[in-house]
Amino acid sequence: MSIVGVQLIIFVFSFFMLYNVYLYWRKGEIGLRGALIWVIIWGGLLIITFFPKFIEPLVKELFFVRLFDLATVAALIILAYVMFENHVRINKLQKQISKIVQRTAVKNVLKKVNETKKK
Repeated sequence: MSIVGVQLIIFVFSFFMLYNVYLYWRKGEIGLRGALIWVIIWGGLLIITFFPKFIEPLVKELFFVRLFDLATVAALIILAYVMFENHVRINKLQKQISKIVQRTAVKNVLKKVNETKKK
């Protein structure tokens, strides 16, 4: 596959992801801050894909051999951050669910106790 083919695949994927960001932002499922971060990430990927010379000084300054090496490291960093954020949010949701279940269980027990007292 030629470099143009790779650029085309990345363009289609990045454009699709930008469209998804827009849709989720319009639905209110992600906030403006999150949408802007994702637009920067996917837009940056588009810019780097079509203008690789633009980032070449940074690649040399960070002692990477190829742009692909820098992109791989950046992708791993982003994935690690997203995984950490997901982990923290899932734990927070688990705690909230536990509290809701406990309150519901207590309400149900009190309701049954009150029903048995009435009899």
